Amino acid sequence: MMNEAQLRIVVADDETMQRNVLTEIIHKLYPFFEVISCSNGKEVYDILTNKPVDIVLTDIRMPVMGGMELIKKVYNEFPRTKIILISAYQEFEYAQNAIKYKVVEYLIKPFRVSEVQKLLQKVQMEIQKESENEKSLNQYQLLANEVKKREEQKILQDVLEGNTDIIKSKQEKYLILQEFGTVALIRWRGETADLNNYPNQLTRQQQCTLMEHISFLFPHMFLIPQPNDFEKSVHKAALLLPKETAMEVSQKLEYCLKQLRQNNIIFWAGLSNTKLNLAASAAEALTQAEEMLAFYFYETGGGVFSFDKMHTIMDIPTKSTVSFENQLHRAIRGSDIKQVYNIIDDMKKALSNETRCYPNKIKHRVSSMIVLILKELENKMIQEQYDQLLNRSYQMYAECDSFDKLFEISKQLLEQAVQYSMQNTIHADVVEECITYIKSHLDSDLSLQKVAEYIHFHPNYLSGKLKEKVGLPYSVFVLKLRMELASSLLMDTNDKIQDISLRCGFNDSNYFNRMFRREYHISPEQYRKAHKKW
Repeated sequence: MMNEAQLRIVVADDETMQRNVLTEIIHKLYPFFEVISCSNGKEVYDILTNKPVDIVLTDIRMPVMGGMELIKKVYNEFPRTKIILISAYQEFEYAQNAIKYKVVEYLIKPFRVSEVQKLLQKVQMEIQKESENEKSLNQYQLLANEVKKREEQKILQDVLEGNTDIIKSKQEKYLILQEFGTVALIRWRGETADLNNYPNQLTRQQQCTLMEHISFLFPHMFLIPQPNDFEKSVHKAALLLPKETAMEVSQKLEYCLKQLRQNNIIFWAGLSNTKLNLAASAAEALTQAEEMLAFYFYETGGGVFSFDKMHTIMDIPTKSTVSFENQLHRAIRGSDIKQVYNIIDDMKKALSNETRCYPNKIKHRVSSMIVLILKELENKMIQEQYDQLLNRSYQMYAECDSFDKLFEISKQLLEQAVQYSMQNTIHADVVEECITYIKSHLDSDLSLQKVAEYIHFHPNYLSGKLKEKVGLPYSVFVLKLRMELASSLLMDTNDKIQDISLRCGFNDSNYFNRMFRREYHISPEQYRKAHKKW
């Protein structure tokens, strides 16, 4: 992969205008990125086979090779490449099928420049984290080396005791992978300073105990460390288990978990089904194990999840959350935080009472709904606060590792949304106060800076809020009020034009005449003659 500051990105879309616009947006946002545009999945695949690519943004429907076929190939052959799926809103449910191929994000058409920027920032952060993980030897690798060293010491001790047969068995140990067998993917959490948010952490000694138990259960296993999740404290290891059926592995690991729980040692395991030739089917088996391990999301106290028992759950659709979304919109507009909490609790209850669907589906459904609600706050709050809130939501959902935490995060984010909604209500009152002040001080200095100081708002923010209210830029609105006052005074009084111009905030009567003529297309004198009431 390229340096994080010089990522290589491929944009795939058969619509030329859409492809060119997105490519141009990325070029302007990140001039140091290399951006390659393609009209179909086959062109992308050809590029991938010749040089590494960091990110692929691909449409779903394309000729020659469509987006879904492309992401399958990327998933199987180029696992380090991040995939962003471009889809129209009506294709969103269809795009959910891409979850199992580790699509990291979705870009919904039509999209804004800000959405593209935030999405790429998020993916860039993920790439950077993975790069940092690769550069440092993590705690688990040290642990695995320690276990391996113990095994080697045992072999040497057996040799010293006259058991030379073990040398032959070691030389032929890989042949056993051609037998039937199962793949297991084990997950546990190492030590971290955050005990409240991340329970079930294992000390270094507890991790050694876990490895020792697993090594005892499966003496012929091959252990391969796997990449971490978003948090560095999470560890995973793939176990190739020759001559072990999925049922046998499940029973052994369930017994192991039961025993280790007594010592507060918790782990999760996803299991493939039994393969006739483990070596030939290892990749497929690992995918099955990864899919099953995702169900740790529902079980905070550890668990063993078998493909044979649970693979049918993969196709269960997620319960619709539209009614809850509509209720949340109303509660937020009403600044009713208690009602927001009740709706989230009701949604959690409804989803937990349903047959459990694939965890990534429900996580994506809920997080996407909440983020869409948060996006409605854009232009209704200070941009910096909006960006912080949205970035926080992306980060929190990316690190969400349990069903309960999914809804706690949603409550936290929506509570902040309600606070901003209440703040907007207060600001609406302040805008009314601003308009009243302007109308009563039309003869005074009404510069934006001076009025903003009186209201205690930032000038740019006040100008934006006022424009939302009256539909006009600040200076145009003030001029409109002054011209309305001038026309009223011309019709209802005999005051001199110069005096009227002063009462309307114009120290220069000639400038007042020009502005009045521009507004009404006649001079003040002509207007008075045409409209004077008496």
